[in-house]
Amino acid sequence: MTSFVVQPPPGTAWHELILSRLAERDAREKDAFTELFAAHAEARHLASTLESELSSLKGEHAQALKVAALAKEFGSPDSARRFAELEEQVHKLKDERSELYKTQGQNAQKLLELMEAVQKADGTVATLQDENQTLTAKLKTVSIGLRDAQELIREKDHVIQILRDELATHQLELVQREEQLTEREKKVKTLQEENTSLVDRWILLKQEQAARMNEANEYVEFALKSKATSPPLSRQHSLTEKIYDAGMAVSPSFLPQVATKKMSAHDAEINCIQLSPDGNLLATGGNDKRVILYDAYTGGMKSTLSGPLQSVMSIAFNSASELVMGTSNDNSAKIWNVSTGRLKHTLTGHIGKVFAAKFTDAGRVVSGSHDRTIKVWDLNKGFCADTIFTLSSCNDLCLLNGDGTIIASGHLDNNVRIWDTRSKQLIKEISGIHHGQITGVTMHPTQNAILTTSRDNTLKLIDLHSYQTIKTYS
Repeated sequence: MTSFVVQPPPGTAWHELILSRLAERDAREKDAFTELFAAHAEARHLASTLESELSSLKGEHAQALKVAALAKEFGSPDSARRFAELEEQVHKLKDERSELYKTQGQNAQKLLELMEAVQKADGTVATLQDENQTLTAKLKTVSIGLRDAQELIREKDHVIQILRDELATHQLELVQREEQLTEREKKVKTLQEENTSLVDRWILLKQEQAARMNEANEYVEFALKSKATSPPLSRQHSLTEKIYDAGMAVSPSFLPQVATKKMSAHDAEINCIQLSPDGNLLATGGNDKRVILYDAYTGGMKSTLSGPLQSVMSIAFNSASELVMGTSNDNSAKIWNVSTGRLKHTLTGHIGKVFAAKFTDAGRVVSGSHDRTIKVWDLNKGFCADTIFTLSSCNDLCLLNGDGTIIASGHLDNNVRIWDTRSKQLIKEISGIHHGQITGVTMHPTQNAILTTSRDNTLKLIDLHSYQTIKTYS
């Protein structure tokens, strides 16, 4: 028997292939013999009919024999002719019956061959079903492996996206560094040209300071002599005259010796403290994730502000003392209404701890974070307006003007940076002033200098015109 190999179409499952092969087998081995079976049944029916007719003819033949015997006795020519015809029909019927028996035998032989072919096909089907089960099990195993591989690919794609984002950030930092380097190279020549003029100005300034110090010393000496020669008074007033230090007017400071009041409110360490601009409120923030407001005169607790999910790192009031802001290690800054104690804004966008934030007079907030960015927030719209990449974690910042367009920031890399928030450009990077990370930056009341604190246990007063250290406190 001729076998046909059918190639499975692409993407067809194994059970569909087996069903298609069974359909082809039926068309080849069953449908081809359907007519043969029908012909065989018809032949058997015809043989049965012929046997019935033969039996009838045999009866007629016997009757004809009797008639023939009688005819022979009487010698009728019609009877002899009729007898001959009957004899001829009997012979034909016998021949037809022989042919039918022969055809029936051939059909039986073919039927046996068909039964044998069907048995062989059933064996092939069983074999194909076993192969199908084996292949189905293998397909399930391969599908599980494919699913795991796809999940692994998705995880790798996520990691690759993160790495691409970091690479883009580093490339942006590199571009900023290159721009800063170009700007510094341009400024070096200018600075070299200004250096001679600055040295002359510095010498002249020192001479003026020496003259003022001599004048102050003479005034103090005169005051002491006058005090020694004058009679004692019932009440003496402290000396409040101003002395001059580094060309800036400052008042003498007196360290307190005894605490006048102790306030216990926080359940953990206190990280920051701030006095409101109107002097009526005192705010503290700590590791207990709370901001507490006190009456600055009585020391009584006024309200407790909650909301941060981690430690509060800095506190700031707006100029009208109506809003208070606390930054937190949960990467956000929160703003409350002082009078109601209700949370008004939550500024989210940093991806690192927010160490400092300040209100501007223009309805904005400037925040610095450990994620090496400074963000400018529009409180009227409630979203981040600008982002400045600082190249190093920002520990503190201060406003150099009321609207916050010029700011100074202290960083983990021991440097102070001056920024223009409108153009997001670095105005000046002051390096080499500290040997440890800078923890605080504060504006001098004269707005001509900033005071920095550092982990190297020193404070430095820096002139904002020359960017030179005026005085070091240790």
